[in-house]
Amino acid sequence: MKNFINHLVSQSRLDQVIVNASLDDALTHLDNMLAGLAEALQVEYFGPYVGVETLLAHRMVIRAHEWKIHQPSWSMKICSAIPEANYRAEWPAQGSSRLRKQLIVKALPEFFAGYTEAVRLADKIDSPAGQRLLALHRQFQA
Repeated sequence: MKNFINHLVSQSRLDQVIVNASLDDALTHLDNMLAGLAEALQVEYFGPYVGVETLLAHRMVIRAHEWKIHQPSWSMKICSAIPEANYRAEWPAQGSSRLRKQLIVKALPEFFAGYTEAVRLADKIDSPAGQRLLALHRQFQA
């Protein structure tokens, strides 16, 4: 897999994630890669909570977000998890705070496990994008 994935895998295993320009670059690449996978798979997934203020305040979500008004596009965004917000996209992973970036990186193994399972349940795991996702999941679990 790509070098940015190796960086995220190693960071996800550290006691303390190192937030710096390399991590921001890796999260930007991850955002772009997940947008492509999400578009190809079109499977909604409500992933791990990554709330800073309150554990259940924000969540990693894959769906067709309306990041640009009237232009929904599939991607992973950090979303408000309060019921009234209907999982409104608030930040891309790389655009979140330093503390939230640490939580996001630590949640990546759980995120990929859950997203892979959602894709499997949608009978899309055998697609090229599904196989790519499965490979990512395995890399974070190794």
